Amino acid sequence: MDGLDIIVWVVAVAVGVVGEVFTASFFLIFFAFGAAVALLLALMGVGLPLQIVGFIGASVASMVILRPAVLRRLHAGGELYEGRGSIVGKRGVMTTAIEPGGSGTVRVGSGEFWTARAMYPGERIEPGSQVQVLDIDGLTALVESVELKGGGRGS
Repeated sequence: MDGLDIIVWVVAVAVGVVGEVFTASFFLIFFAFGAAVALLLALMGVGLPLQIVGFIGASVASMVILRPAVLRRLHAGGELYEGRGSIVGKRGVMTTAIEPGGSGTVRVGSGEFWTARAMYPGERIEPGSQVQVLDIDGLTALVESVELKGGGRGS
């Protein structure tokens, strides 16, 4: 059982870093940081209970202190992120279909992807359809097909 904690923390660091690379959420990296702190504690011979406390403490502290600063710095320059309200009224293109009562994905502006639901729950919107963002519900864009808005058929 000796050394198993080191292996667990190395795997946790790797999973956090790889997960962050694939999601770019600036969320998993802070758990990877906490796992790295716990790994250092394990390498110093500290017991498992203190490793867990170190993991939780470092994860929470880095998320509370570093995450807002990192996000602020990223959003300060260029066109990295459209704010929630700034996409309302913009047009986009559906990249995946919205089934009645379900959700899909819409590309808005210069390539930002949002989860989308149809404004009218029974509506199906096909991939490639032009839509307009009417509102935001949390992190989901509520969209309406431009063809429907323009009178139904044809474009």
